[in-house]
Amino acid sequence: MTSLLLVFGCTPDPAAVESGGPCAGPAAPAIDIEGAVAGTRESATSYAIPWSGETRDLALHAWYPTKDTEGEAARWLDLFDDPNSLVDASFAPINETCLAPLVVYSHGSQAWAGNGAPILRQLVNAGWVAAAPDHTDNLLTQNEDPKPETFPLLRTLDVKATIDWIEGLPEDDPLYGRVDTSKVFVFGHSYGGQTSWLLGGPTFDATAIATACASSELGCTEAEEAAFAERAVDPRVVAVAPLAGTVGTNLVADAGWESLDRPVLFMTGSADGDGTEAFTRAAAGDVTWVELAGGCHESFTSTVVPCDLDKTLGLTVAATYIADFATREVLNSEDATVLGVLDGSVEVDAIATLQR
Repeated sequence: MTSLLLVFGCTPDPAAVESGGPCAGPAAPAIDIEGAVAGTRESATSYAIPWSGETRDLALHAWYPTKDTEGEAARWLDLFDDPNSLVDASFAPINETCLAPLVVYSHGSQAWAGNGAPILRQLVNAGWVAAAPDHTDNLLTQNEDPKPETFPLLRTLDVKATIDWIEGLPEDDPLYGRVDTSKVFVFGHSYGGQTSWLLGGPTFDATAIATACASSELGCTEAEEAAFAERAVDPRVVAVAPLAGTVGTNLVADAGWESLDRPVLFMTGSADGDGTEAFTRAAAGDVTWVELAGGCHESFTSTVVPCDLDKTLGLTVAATYIADFATREVLNSEDATVLGVLDGSVEVDAIATLQR
């Protein structure tokens, strides 16, 4: 997969694009797990870690609307083929005077960005642009252990750097001036679910952090401990959806959830443990919990493992809730179906149980 800029199409005047409003509409996106196709590209970025000054390098991936139906299939980590993600496909926005909303995905521990592609492509087909980092030192093919106590913070900064990359695209890039980064939706799986929760605004427990640092194999510098107290939640992130991921008391105490100030869609599978504790601890916030009966840990990703829940059905139901949630929170949708799905009055499938 190349890291070159896309060279097709023309670059619009950003002012003209912004005046056209968002590309995606307020209606519920159609879900087609097996058929949805998106263009994809690979790039890279880096940033200075605030508490150490060290440079952190990231591989990045983007997905965008295309009318292409064939081309080079993406190959994630040089291991997994994805025929529905077409490398450097032509960019085809919903219209020429619109601004695409942005969704960012955070993968799980020892996973990869493309693990979230089946769901990301559903939003892309509705006019969104999607981006995801490969979290350095936490990939299937490159995983460092032990990790510093600050690694949960690093993951949130990876998401920030991904948004910054979209904002900083050069003028000759086809996506330049076409993506709205002022209201970003973030979702993640497993460890990426924890990352998503943390981007929602809970406050770290200083006592628990100090205890963890004291017992850590790597220890913590004063600057690292201070980073937990000083971190600021990215104001561009307006809604989050953690999938099969929680935050323990080693990071956030019960009282810390009082500062949760972004709406949350929390999704779990019944065969992957009980989400009641996480849902209850976050009750001070605006949290919707959807459990998939028979759902397993990987029911939300491209990874295929033995599970009683049919893979395509699980992804379809999960993508429906995620797409409708993003449409409501980012695009301020008042579509009756979108709102009905999210308040439970419209059934998506009998496998889903919704609580608020």
